[in-house]
Amino acid sequence: MTPACSLIQPQCETADYSLVIVGAGLIGSAAARHAALGAAPGSRIALVGPSEPQGRQPGEWGVFGAHHDEGRITRCTDPDPTWALLAQRSIDRYAEIEEQSGVQFFSEVGHLAVGPAGAPSLVARAANAAAQGVPHELLDAAALRERYPYLSFPAGAAGVWEPRRSGHISARRLVAAQISAAQRCVRPGVAFERVDESAVAVEEAAAKAAAGTDQATGEAEGEAPAPSYRVLLRDGRELRAARVLLCCGAFTNGPSRLVPAPLRLSNFTTQTVHFSLGDSDAARLEGMPSVIAKFPTWWAYLLPPIRYPDGRTVLKLGGARVEDASAPAARLDAADRTPGRGGTRPLPEPSDLLTWYRSGGDAAARCEMEGMLHELVPGLQPLEVRSDACANCRTETGLPLVGKVRGQLYAAAGGNGLAAKSSDEIGRLAALAALGSLCCGEGGLQRWQEPDYESELLARERFAPC
Repeated sequence: MTPACSLIQPQCETADYSLVIVGAGLIGSAAARHAALGAAPGSRIALVGPSEPQGRQPGEWGVFGAHHDEGRITRCTDPDPTWALLAQRSIDRYAEIEEQSGVQFFSEVGHLAVGPAGAPSLVARAANAAAQGVPHELLDAAALRERYPYLSFPAGAAGVWEPRRSGHISARRLVAAQISAAQRCVRPGVAFERVDESAVAVEEAAAKAAAGTDQATGEAEGEAPAPSYRVLLRDGRELRAARVLLCCGAFTNGPSRLVPAPLRLSNFTTQTVHFSLGDSDAARLEGMPSVIAKFPTWWAYLLPPIRYPDGRTVLKLGGARVEDASAPAARLDAADRTPGRGGTRPLPEPSDLLTWYRSGGDAAARCEMEGMLHELVPGLQPLEVRSDACANCRTETGLPLVGKVRGQLYAAAGGNGLAAKSSDEIGRLAALAALGSLCCGEGGLQRWQEPDYESELLARERFAPC
């Protein structure tokens, strides 16, 4: 990290904005906050994306997003050390975001990971927690029964209990908090604008290089033309930008024309079932943590009772039974991360993605998950059962793509089903990549081209989109 904050003035001579961020979800809103707080004075930042639709059924919607929901598991532990680090850095800033925005989104109820005793995922999770200094406790089957009498796990189960800095977040409130913080705490000399509309295309046009050194590439004046971009909005407006950052998740490759060629992303179905609870069931589950359970023949994640904006108290489960019951547990520890397995199917075309979102989910999968929820939490008497469809945007590496696509077009996508809790750090990396540097701390400066001196896990090449 460079000790003094002396950012290059942004290239705005031929552009209305220094940076336009397309996609106002979890990662895009995080990138917007970091850009608004850390860009060079004179920068103009825009965050483009439509608000969540209200008062309509899923089949009537034309706007979709993975953040249009309340409950997302958050935790510091993970079998993968990179995802654990991304989560920890994000969680470290939850309180700061809540203070800056005045929006509360984090519920610290703890997290429980469960599986067969000795399962590689539990062993790796505990090892990573110990190596990274995350408080945790190992629980055997007897301890699980005593501590969580309302939950039912198979014989021989064991758990890793994470009591602090874990639980669940409201995805929609985190997005609202990031945007509010960007608006309220924007750095002096920086302009931030929220553009509540869909982008239908990003077009590149050659422009003469601006004076000075390019902030992101380090190229000297006149070495190469600096591209400028037109971001075309659904309502007919056009935004001109020196740089564009795409944070569109499953919609990165379409249907809007955002990238010159498809990025290495694959979309898959995901689905959840929601039990609306009465007062007695909600009271019985008071104090319940968020849960991830992985066993040889099934996997599931479970959110504790959460109050939704419409007044319902919802217990939510996602998961599936695994067809290959003979497969060893070691291979199924990450069943919910494996493309085409564990109740998911591919969505190869943008039209498939839209159809899936509008469907509300598969009826057979809903029925299966209802049964799983009754088995995991015996005795429930739900007042209503609903299903919700979402999409998982996966990468070949299992890590998010963050960095340059070409020219001054950047992307941050590929959450792999793990990004909600880690979105603030992914968004920070995305803003850093797009702007080239960010002011941070007490006048410090971090540059994208410099290594992350705190951890080799965040080496830039590990996240390269191209």
